[in-house]
Amino acid sequence: MITSAQKAGPLPRVPSLRASVFVPILQHIAENGGDVESLLKENGLSAARVDDSYAAVSLQSYLNFFEDAASFLADPMLGARIGMRIRPADLGPIGMLVLQSGSARSGLDRFCRFTNALQNSTGTSLVPGDDCLILTYNIFGKGLMGSRQDSEFSLACLCRLLQLAISPDWRPLEVHFDHAPLGDAGALSRLFRAPVLFGQSCSRLILKPDAIDRVLRPEDSDLIALIERHVASLVMTDHESMALSDKVRSLVSLYLGQRPMTLDVIAAELGMTRRSLQRRLSDEGTSLRELTRAHRLRIAETYLSESSLSMTEVAAALNYADGTVFWRAYRDWTGKAPTKQR
Repeated sequence: MITSAQKAGPLPRVPSLRASVFVPILQHIAENGGDVESLLKENGLSAARVDDSYAAVSLQSYLNFFEDAASFLADPMLGARIGMRIRPADLGPIGMLVLQSGSARSGLDRFCRFTNALQNSTGTSLVPGDDCLILTYNIFGKGLMGSRQDSEFSLACLCRLLQLAISPDWRPLEVHFDHAPLGDAGALSRLFRAPVLFGQSCSRLILKPDAIDRVLRPEDSDLIALIERHVASLVMTDHESMALSDKVRSLVSLYLGQRPMTLDVIAAELGMTRRSLQRRLSDEGTSLRELTRAHRLRIAETYLSESSLSMTEVAAALNYADGTVFWRAYRDWTGKAPTKQR
């Protein structure tokens, strides 16, 4: 008999994720009296589809489903709660690969490399900061509306994997989210056992390098190679999977507020010349300036509609000098004052 794992291939080129991600979410909803079938149906999903762990599911449908489930259960921390209960198997072979790695850093490096086997139109990266490591998560597919629940679920999943790999007592230094707080922000901080900051340029974990770099176990190189071969078969090649504009969107999300958003910086990250970057983005009908503007506008509209952040705080999150500069930029983008969004 051919199993779903044997017949599985890369996710389709539209924004998608593996149905295995639904397993802990559906279990939690059912345990708490939620009508799983109705919630799935309302978002164009079926129980039969999500029963196949390797099946591809629309990423936007998943994001909408997660938000609807949180509303139905009246639980603004639904995603974070479920993420902290995740099992490695819920993330398929990628979860097992992390736990088989000799150190948390090698496990995270593999997770970042193979993220698109589990969920495409998504970027995770581990980069050095000032006396820390920064583990980022962001969804960057064109037209996708991000999800508070998914962001909190994803960072909680990563925390849980690191606790399983390192120690139950492990915790991040800080947790950052690109959305505004909802409900009891202190409860979320207690769940992560770390300071939680909202209104950031992207969602990320700030990690202490010592624990991440520590050798935890000897690696079984044959087993690691076997899992990596399987996971690699689920990932499109770089050429197939991502348009250049999507790569740039990911870098803008990662570095906004951390590094200058210039052609030289982005071109260096992508290993290409400034002129090639400019030309290829033009071929895709866009530019670095436009992609940066669109990212800032998306974040600004989220902050303005969801929170009571001051104009100065919104400006700082978007890397503007002050509220006046942001006010003018927003008016130039939309033709109206940002105060109209509140």
